[in-house]
Amino acid sequence: MCTGGDVRGQQKASMALQKSFPRRQYTLWTIASCYLLAISDVVTPQEKTLFSTLASRLIPLTEPVTTAEEAILKARVLELIPKPDGLISFLYDDATEKWNNLELATMRLEAVVKSERWDEVFDTSVATLTSENRDDFESWKQMAYATTKLDSEQRTRVFVELLEKRQKTRNGALAGVYYASLHGSEETFKAAKIYFENFARKQCAFEDLRPYVMAFDAHEWLAFVDEQITFSMSMENATQSEVDTLVNARKFHYLLAPESKSFVDENILLYNKLLTSPALQGKLETDYFYGDDLILMAATWLLEGRPVSSTVSKEDVTVAVIILLETAASRDKHQFHIRLWLTRLYLYMGCFQRALGHYSVLSIKNIQVDVLSHYLLSRVSTICPTWKPLISTRDIYDANAVQTPYHIKKVYENGAFSQVAGFMEFGKRLSDSINKGILCVEAKRIARMLDMKMDGLAINPILVSTKWKENRDFSIMYGITRKGEETLETKYRLGPKQTGVWVNAFILKESVIDDLLTADKRREYSSSLKDLLAKENLEALTPVEKWSLELVLQLSNVVDSPTPDSVTALQKCLTEGFENFAKQCDTSLSWEWFHLRFTLAETTKVVVASLDSLIALPGVKKNGKVVSSIISSKKAFQAAMNNLKEDAKKLKMGRANWTSACVKRISELDIVKNLDVS
Repeated sequence: MCTGGDVRGQQKASMALQKSFPRRQYTLWTIASCYLLAISDVVTPQEKTLFSTLASRLIPLTEPVTTAEEAILKARVLELIPKPDGLISFLYDDATEKWNNLELATMRLEAVVKSERWDEVFDTSVATLTSENRDDFESWKQMAYATTKLDSEQRTRVFVELLEKRQKTRNGALAGVYYASLHGSEETFKAAKIYFENFARKQCAFEDLRPYVMAFDAHEWLAFVDEQITFSMSMENATQSEVDTLVNARKFHYLLAPESKSFVDENILLYNKLLTSPALQGKLETDYFYGDDLILMAATWLLEGRPVSSTVSKEDVTVAVIILLETAASRDKHQFHIRLWLTRLYLYMGCFQRALGHYSVLSIKNIQVDVLSHYLLSRVSTICPTWKPLISTRDIYDANAVQTPYHIKKVYENGAFSQVAGFMEFGKRLSDSINKGILCVEAKRIARMLDMKMDGLAINPILVSTKWKENRDFSIMYGITRKGEETLETKYRLGPKQTGVWVNAFILKESVIDDLLTADKRREYSSSLKDLLAKENLEALTPVEKWSLELVLQLSNVVDSPTPDSVTALQKCLTEGFENFAKQCDTSLSWEWFHLRFTLAETTKVVVASLDSLIALPGVKKNGKVVSSIISSKKAFQAAMNNLKEDAKKLKMGRANWTSACVKRISELDIVKNLDVS
């Protein structure tokens, strides 16, 4: 049952073991599997209550608790019971506290916070921060909040004294800012100044203070942070900590002074000066140079369309930004944010191979593939149908099917119960990952475009019922977005975000194509696709993708009723698609140019291959009019494809002239002239 990922089966099997072979180990397995069912989405609310009750009633059979893992399992079960008294009593028991386990300590604090027992919250936080000697910000935060809630002079004095002792530690200083924020903006400003004076030379300073500074007077705060830059602007002797202070100050300017026309020029000038500083000399190839953020800020400032000292046309902004980022990348090969932005911008311009080069440097592996590969492989079949990057990315899902069940079994065998839920969730999220669904569709389409064998690429239509899990990270792109603004990642995304609707639509499309000549199955899939297009929100689809799906439905109609009229209607639909999309985008340096044309080409290939199969059917073969109509349509489709190829050749031949003109324009920009580049 572990191998099959069947949580309900695990519960039944462990229950049977526990009854037939009454061992303590099997009782623990039963409790663990009941807990898994109680927190899963595969049971009804009534069953959740049933399994949590069953688990709690089995716990006395395993007493006394012999390991920290068993204590965590017991606490997790008690956590499911509506009344928290039993959980809190267990967590504060001396026998539980003796384990000195971080997860139990975290649960202890969460339980009393949820119950609003502020005296216990305060005492628990004090114990964590003093006797246990942990500088834990969550404990600081809850202690600050409890102090405010209790409004006790004695409690407040204890908290303030502890703050004064720890104001030189990061979490202690930040707790002072949080505590001040509960009492007004003036107090917050003072506390933020104290924090920045102590931690301006740490890279964490900006992110720590960012949630608070938007409420400050921008001019007053910026004047203060600039005062902390104590070294000469020549920066010939700037150390790493001084570079960090400078960059933190510039980040606050980025956030609070969005109309500064000189920001980009100043950042480039500062970056050039830092190139000779001791902070960069002797840096290991893999070390992170915080000064690169100056270039990243300048780049994203331009991408956002903010004011600059000299005008940069909209069509040249992307190229100018690429030059900025390539400059930094040439000196700092492993700067993650630079490589990620270069990957995105080259893709945005339709330059897949350049994007692949930068993405490869990132060396993304294992679970990161599921989280981050969409930055390279979004709509890859219609940008650059290429096999190798795609198939290497899909390996993680095959590995998950084997490795995760193995680890789940080991967790049961070794009694590591705190990890059971995590492994089950991990396996489920990978198995039902929306990225996996997208890549399954893309693999099928790429194989078709490259005339590869489809063996092993069959898509099961039952996947349409999957509750797709969103594991992709869209927030990691560098860019300081203010509240209410569109993120840069969204602005420079390759079409709408691909959702479960996108995956389901294309699974149904592929199912219709695969079973085109199997009447019952095809009609079922066509009906489902038609319903989806009619009922679902189609924001995830580009116009040409929606057209492609509608054409497959038209193709299904032809198979249902192969007449000259139905073939003519199909031809008309395809011709209209070429007329609408084949002339859009006037430059091939655009992802849309490729997306439109590859979608047209792939759809045409599907139609032509399907018509060939249709002609071979005995009922159609003997109908001369239908055969003639099909042959005529195929000729029209081929002519349209030839025109598409000719247009592409003309554009390709004109690229050299476009490049020369672009280089000439870009070379004249002050932004590029100020760079220390050839």
